[in-house]
Amino acid sequence: MSIQGKEPHGDENNIDQYAGDPTAPFNETEAFNNIWEALQWKQIRTRVPVCFKKTIRNRYMLANLIYFGYAIGILIIDFNPVVNGTAGTDNSCPTTGVSLDDSITQNDVTNKMYLGLGVVHLVSAFLYWWAWDNRVWHDIIMIPEYLNHIEAALYIWSAAWYPREDTYGGYYTLAIHKIEMTAATVELIASFGWIMSWYMTYIRTLGRGFTLDDPDVIGFLTTTISSFIYMAYNIQINLDPTQYGSNYLYTYGDIVYFVGACYYIFACFRDDHWFWFLPSSGQYGVAAGKIRVQPKVLPQFGKPPVLMCGSCRRRSKTIVKDVKQVEV
Repeated sequence: MSIQGKEPHGDENNIDQYAGDPTAPFNETEAFNNIWEALQWKQIRTRVPVCFKKTIRNRYMLANLIYFGYAIGILIIDFNPVVNGTAGTDNSCPTTGVSLDDSITQNDVTNKMYLGLGVVHLVSAFLYWWAWDNRVWHDIIMIPEYLNHIEAALYIWSAAWYPREDTYGGYYTLAIHKIEMTAATVELIASFGWIMSWYMTYIRTLGRGFTLDDPDVIGFLTTTISSFIYMAYNIQINLDPTQYGSNYLYTYGDIVYFVGACYYIFACFRDDHWFWFLPSSGQYGVAAGKIRVQPKVLPQFGKPPVLMCGSCRRRSKTIVKDVKQVEV
């Protein structure tokens, strides 16, 4: 069984909430020459309570912790022999001569864990939707969140049918493969949707954006890579159902998925400024708050959020004139 991807951890384009926050990492005005200077007791005493207060109120941290626990649960099923029922068996020789009429060995513990993790997946999807507190429900950037709910429901459906599997070519077995193939397709589409949402909402400054200095970038890269791995696995299983139970390609996707879960937690800690002692974009002696980078203007800036139903409305033909701002 494969698992879902992970969306970007938040809408950071709310100027009042983020850009105007003096405790945000990109508004830091104090420059440190080395890590020891940044870790002086007066800095720890002043900054840690502020960071902790922000973290316990951060909706995305709660969602990311649920997501992190979900990823750990999947890895336990993959690699714990006691849980997955491979303890005491010889896996050195691959199974040969499997036919569609051969029986599938059931594992009640694994089936129940998959069903439970499917529910956790659904809860995680709701928490990520809930975390967009400054967006209306029909904003276009909410589409990946709804796709995430659909994907979670599909995996719960397939997990509920696991106990009904009998043979490799049985009705329920083949139906499960089709359901999970659909879920993997939805996940892949949602992965690119999350990249779109992140691109439309992140604050542009040094160390943030399309750079490996930004943990969000590593996060959505791992999400997309794992989605392609799950898609490849499901295609192989649907083409040859006899590989079910012996094809472990999905475990590589689960590992990449877990790495992404770690990076999204790092991103939340970064946004709450827990890493004030680390160099800004790899350079000490630089205060990010004293450096201003001209952001790229996107269609969203200065306009209401783009709504899902906006393209269906009839609009009057008006001439839009560019207004130039004059600095005094």
